Amino acid sequence: MAKIHILSDRLASQIAAGEVVERPAAVVKELLENALDAGAGSVEIDLEAGGKRRIVVADDGGGMDRDDALLAFDRHATSKISDFDDLERVSSFGFRGEALASIAAVARVELTTAERAGEGVRVRIEGGRVRSVAPVSHPRGTRVEVAALFFNVPARRKFLKAPATELRHATAVVQAYALARPGVRLELRQEGRPLLEVAPAPAGEEGARLRIGQIFGPALADDLAVIPAAATPDGGRIWGFVGGPASARGRRRFAFVNGRMIRDRAVMAVFYRAVREEWRSEEFPALFLFLDLAPEAVDVNVHPQKAEVRFRDPLVLERAGAALRGGLRAALGEVEAGFGPAGRRPEVPFAWQGLGEREGGGRGPFDRGPSAVAEGARLAQAAYAPLERAPVRLAGRGGAERPFRLLGQYKGTMILLEGPDGLYIIDQHVAHERVLFERIARAMAAESSVTQKLLQPVILELSAAEALRIREHQEDLESCGFHLAVLSGNTIALSETPAGLGPEQAERLVARLAASPWEADDPATLRAALLAALAADASCKAAVKMHEPLSAAEMEALVAELFAAEQPFACPHGRPIVMRMTDGDLESRFGRR
Repeated sequence: MAKIHILSDRLASQIAAGEVVERPAAVVKELLENALDAGAGSVEIDLEAGGKRRIVVADDGGGMDRDDALLAFDRHATSKISDFDDLERVSSFGFRGEALASIAAVARVELTTAERAGEGVRVRIEGGRVRSVAPVSHPRGTRVEVAALFFNVPARRKFLKAPATELRHATAVVQAYALARPGVRLELRQEGRPLLEVAPAPAGEEGARLRIGQIFGPALADDLAVIPAAATPDGGRIWGFVGGPASARGRRRFAFVNGRMIRDRAVMAVFYRAVREEWRSEEFPALFLFLDLAPEAVDVNVHPQKAEVRFRDPLVLERAGAALRGGLRAALGEVEAGFGPAGRRPEVPFAWQGLGEREGGGRGPFDRGPSAVAEGARLAQAAYAPLERAPVRLAGRGGAERPFRLLGQYKGTMILLEGPDGLYIIDQHVAHERVLFERIARAMAAESSVTQKLLQPVILELSAAEALRIREHQEDLESCGFHLAVLSGNTIALSETPAGLGPEQAERLVARLAASPWEADDPATLRAALLAALAADASCKAAVKMHEPLSAAEMEALVAELFAAEQPFACPHGRPIVMRMTDGDLESRFGRR
């Protein structure tokens, strides 16, 4: 008997749907893209139970006739491309002809559409099977209703999150397309209640800044510096906006290629590198980067969700990096005059955040000046006690200690050690970050049950998706010591915080939680994540910086405490701390082996 057989069309469609339709937000994405590709100037989205029960997307685009309305549900049926040459210059969101067929395979779908007002057609499909086709009166445009998502695939349905979580994901999708297409009116409603409504904005920089303000609030929009426009080899244009240091509190970083939001690692790597070079910082500000390229200059068919692209000319990334560096210099100059005329942080000793003050008033080897931040002083006394000078030893296998000899410091950045088995190179910033992180985490875990009221509430302007996340976890946040109130729309007031946590740090932490991608299914998980995020944030800001000279005593003390840490080889953000070159590596480099 043959072991290989052909899958049924129904099963094949359900398998294909698993790649396209992961959750309600994916349905919203596909239907919204179809509406924009149809030339819609206005799109309305209605959700019930975060899209788990019902999704409706209605537009005023070009619509379809009866034949196209039926054909649209066939796999690999599309109006966007017709041959291979078209695939080489895709300018639309969709082109594979998979979305509607995949959605219809796992839901109950009703499509109502008309090319001319009054002359419409309604198609009802359930689980991939056409149930009815009938003429109806309908305005020009298309309305798609998707109900009971995954009703016939219970294994998939049980993996959906709570309605509030699914709603937040869907809202984030709508926000992204609102940023990509400022000229389109978008409205999102949940159970009939408006969540997001943005009016059409003008084209160009003015409209893009206006749309950013509509979504994230005017404070962020006003804070943005313009990224100087740069031409690309294909005649395209790179432009956008970047925030100042104050905007680094959340994950508001977006990149768009020809109106399509992407999550491309290469593009973001260029941005991160530019921030490190221009600001010498690991704090990354808000970014809204637009790459308007010729369709044939970019390949969008390299990712199942079309979230990544491939640039045919590598010079595009080079030009993007140059433009980003110019924007970062402008942002730093506009927001932080104290950073110097060249747009870089001056190489001066770091003003320690409470570091070095002993309870008895004495000073340790890392004491370099007064506290730069008064808030959190009580917690800082416990968390930022000075590093004690000690022999530089690392516990090896079986608990044996191996001595190290300090060789010195390289360019004020790396600590060099001679070990029994080679040369050790330690990044001083991330090493100190790890040491402080573990101290702060221990101190916070011991004191997290104590709260303090703020003299004045901290007001946070959030996007619709960010506000939904805060509402979703409001009880969990309160159990961790954060007391919040929803003032109106997407504005949140923070009135009480964990003891020892200053207003600025509390605002940063809540804002980062609002924009965070991870999910917390229970208060304990959220609590642990909050403590870790706060400790990582505080330790990064207090840690010794790059290009800062350290004395021999300071280096020995730092290395000793690093080797005593629970996780001495990676910073809280995952970057490596220590690199070792064995004797064999060195001898090989010099041709001795």
